[in-house]
Amino acid sequence: MFLKVILRRLITFIPTVLGIATFAFILGHATPGDPAYAALGIDLEGYSGVDLEEVERVRKELGLDKPIIVQYINWVWNALQGDFGRSYVNDYVVMDAVLEALPNTLYLLALTMIVAIIIGVSIGMISAIYQGTFGDLLARLISIIGVSTPVFWFALILILIFAYHLDWFPIGGSVEEFGAKALFLPVASIALHPAALIARMTRSSMLEVLSHDMIRTATSKGLFRGRIFFVHALRNAINPVITVIGFQTGNLVGGAVAIEVIFTMRGMGELLITSIHDKDIIVMQCAILVIGVSFALINLLVDIIYLLIDPRIRF
Repeated sequence: MFLKVILRRLITFIPTVLGIATFAFILGHATPGDPAYAALGIDLEGYSGVDLEEVERVRKELGLDKPIIVQYINWVWNALQGDFGRSYVNDYVVMDAVLEALPNTLYLLALTMIVAIIIGVSIGMISAIYQGTFGDLLARLISIIGVSTPVFWFALILILIFAYHLDWFPIGGSVEEFGAKALFLPVASIALHPAALIARMTRSSMLEVLSHDMIRTATSKGLFRGRIFFVHALRNAINPVITVIGFQTGNLVGGAVAIEVIFTMRGMGELLITSIHDKDIIVMQCAILVIGVSFALINLLVDIIYLLIDPRIRF
């Protein structure tokens, strides 16, 4: 049964990826500006004095003169082979740039989610266990602030305090240049929002489980409180939390776009923003596709973890 469910999820994953690819292709071609002009290094201001024959030559060379459906089929076919072509503007191999940027983004997101899960689950459990106390009120206040605070604004505040005034951490740069200190502010900036949501869901789910008869029975038997909270309560309350963690892991990609630009970090977000600025649609399409497929893979992984934790769940 488990394998059948996994197989069914994998089958539905294929049209999802195709839909993401279609969206990436359409969005790339809907972007204002002509890629042929961008390839020639011509801005909007220079359109009037352009050699149109040269533009047509470049457009034909890039395959932009073909019908849109032919361009789409060729792009999807090449993408299936891992060939996204070369950058229209900077003439580098697109896949090489993605393979250089993707590990940096994945490392940042993985570290952020580890921090967010540890902080969020801890705050949520403490808030539920000590419901109605000052600690509970403080945890709920922190959660509300975390959910309401924009990522980019929080990043700028952290830079102002810890980088500019206190000079504890670098404003930007890479791990190779500054070491682990370069990751503190970016991780703290992105982790606030998911940690707050995880804390709220953990608290809500824990409160529901703590009211069950099994918890009262375990307490009456004199079981160790830590065993009651972690083995009995948290284990039965974890499913909704995993759902939030899965969605937030995918949503972190959006936060990474802003954070990588603010902290000048080389990642998928920075690559996407640069390609949009340069009107380099071939790079932009690839970046959107990789980000979208990553989000879909995360959701697939969450479903599998769901089944492993609770085999009773059916999709």
